Amino acid sequence: MDRLQDMAVGTRNQASTIGARGALQRPRPLRDQIYDRLRAAILSGEMPAGAPVIEVEIATRLGASRTPVREALRRLETEGMVEPRGGRGTVVRELKLDEVGCILEIRESLETIAALRAARRMQKRDYVKIERIVERMRKYVDDLSEMERLDTAFHDEILAYADGIRLKRMLGDLRSDILPLRSFALATLERRQGVVNEHASMLKAMASRDEAAIAKATSRHIANARVAILGGSSPV
Repeated sequence: MDRLQDMAVGTRNQASTIGARGALQRPRPLRDQIYDRLRAAILSGEMPAGAPVIEVEIATRLGASRTPVREALRRLETEGMVEPRGGRGTVVRELKLDEVGCILEIRESLETIAALRAARRMQKRDYVKIERIVERMRKYVDDLSEMERLDTAFHDEILAYADGIRLKRMLGDLRSDILPLRSFALATLERRQGVVNEHASMLKAMASRDEAAIAKATSRHIANARVAILGGSSPV
């Protein structure tokens, strides 16, 4: 639990930084542009859990009226990214330990479905691009930022081959929910090396089209990510 709380240390009073500089682009509705700015700031950790989201300050910084800001915040609240907090107004919602665990369990199931669906559709030539991603991960295992990018690319490629609109939407939402915790999942060199090996095992199982092996490799990978984030014992 301490690790989840650490994300907000020293930054709770920086809500109005939100990376919002310069005029908003038109003709997109202002509420949508403001929503995108705020959502990106929350997912990147620029607006950490527990940080106040002050409507009038956001409106001033973005050069907008309070109405589209209020509409954007209402949408973020509906999606569970911000919440009213009594006298503190609106704040970035903190994910509770149990909630994070639940999200990761659901993701384990959906990532397994994605890998199984992708394996049924992929041809031998289709694995080349994903194999290159794994090799780049081996090369950049010491670079946390690049590893995060390549890890996302690996799962995005599989999801693209899985070819399910609803699956993509559901997994996209789950990944977004825990994006601020990504640094925990790849925090150590040992874990990053483990991720590379787990990806290679997933790809090998997918190429063999052995569905039991695919499910086992994918489940192990996400379960290990859960251990890295929440602690506990690695799966056997």
